[in-house]
Amino acid sequence: MSEGRLILSIIVIILVLMFAALCVSAEFALVKVRRSALVELQEARERPSRKIAATIHMIDNLNEYLSTTQVGITVTGLVLGWMGEETIAHLLLIGGVLKEMTGPSAAAIASIVALILLTYIEVVLTELVPKNVSIEFPVKVALFVSGPLRFFHVIFYPFVWLLNKSATGVTHLMGLRTASEENEVYSEAEILSLSRNAARLGQLQDEDYVFMERAFEMNDKVVNDIMIDRTQLFVVDVQDNIDDALHAYFETKHSRFPVVADGDKDKILGYVFNYDIMRQAEVDRQAPVRKIIRNMPNVPENMPIQDVLKLMISKRTPMIVVKDEYGGTSGIVTDKDIYEELFGSVRDEVDWVVDDLVEKLGSDDKQQMHYKVSGKMTVYDFERYFKTDIRAFDKSDMVTLTGFIIEQFPETRAGDTVRLENFEITPLDYEAAYINEFEIVRLAKKDTELTE
Repeated sequence: MSEGRLILSIIVIILVLMFAALCVSAEFALVKVRRSALVELQEARERPSRKIAATIHMIDNLNEYLSTTQVGITVTGLVLGWMGEETIAHLLLIGGVLKEMTGPSAAAIASIVALILLTYIEVVLTELVPKNVSIEFPVKVALFVSGPLRFFHVIFYPFVWLLNKSATGVTHLMGLRTASEENEVYSEAEILSLSRNAARLGQLQDEDYVFMERAFEMNDKVVNDIMIDRTQLFVVDVQDNIDDALHAYFETKHSRFPVVADGDKDKILGYVFNYDIMRQAEVDRQAPVRKIIRNMPNVPENMPIQDVLKLMISKRTPMIVVKDEYGGTSGIVTDKDIYEELFGSVRDEVDWVVDDLVEKLGSDDKQQMHYKVSGKMTVYDFERYFKTDIRAFDKSDMVTLTGFIIEQFPETRAGDTVRLENFEITPLDYEAAYINEFEIVRLAKKDTELTE
């Protein structure tokens, strides 16, 4: 090999290595970069960028441009195999570690060593390094390679088009769809995982992640999971007058009261608002409650929470009656109950209801807090008060703590202790198949199994 040809071969090899690195960088960058990130970058500019627009076009035609990068990588591999091995072997023989060797054996050894060196250089410089850089900086790399890649795509378009169509045809014969951003769908778990990582890296506020997680959880719940049980309802009768409703307001501090007929909670006619009660009291305290009653829609127990919220918004009502399968009243749900699913507990004048069902008894010698809890407490209020999430509750249709314990532990009597995750629950009395009160011990160490 002449000196001029050797120099030309070295220059060609260097250029081919650079072009191969460019193609690999483009391949990984186009796969890694998010179209939404490019759109956001474009919208943040005062004047649209042609480079960003071209990169978005490549993302929208991903298969076509990935085929272009594959053609480039294949061509560079062929060129390196054709020229690289011979050139490196020649350098080893004339000036490298093998210059003292002669004969056929020297040429064979030089070829093997040249092949190893060429493979090493190609893998490191044109595969691994470009891949790492593209994964670390996908947007910057995608924008950088968009111009050269588009130029190469135009030159070799007929060949790329043929290869792309051929690959698409074979893929369809296999019953598969070609990759594109439109058919890339993330599950709820994947979205939460991505959001969790974004929050950990500071790209998303922790509160935003919490709201997102609660929103997904809310989509899986029905109104029966968050309603206020009928046993906790404080109602006024339709035969009562404004003065009676006013006394009810002063006694309970509730902002709204369901209105029933004949004192029957299965006959809820609507509700009255404390503001209307106060205004009417200034005019005539003996006026009937029915004069200020507001409509209260009914929904079934298994209605999804998001549908209940839509109904509240469309009907412009803050309260809805929850009916069981027999048409009786299971309870009510308010807009506050739904908002708390997203934003957490918001204490107001009605939260004394839950507090009244729980009495702190103090801690024992193990620093474990003891509570006395009413059997009327709903499992939802139990989780909310103790700030916990009991998986067994989700598998049960029972609304109250008493109903759940009797369902899960039918042999339990007063004085028996059952374990529910990190809580020990002991019925304090048992009368006529009903438990009025429990003693709850919150254990320091969580036990996730449900045992007796």
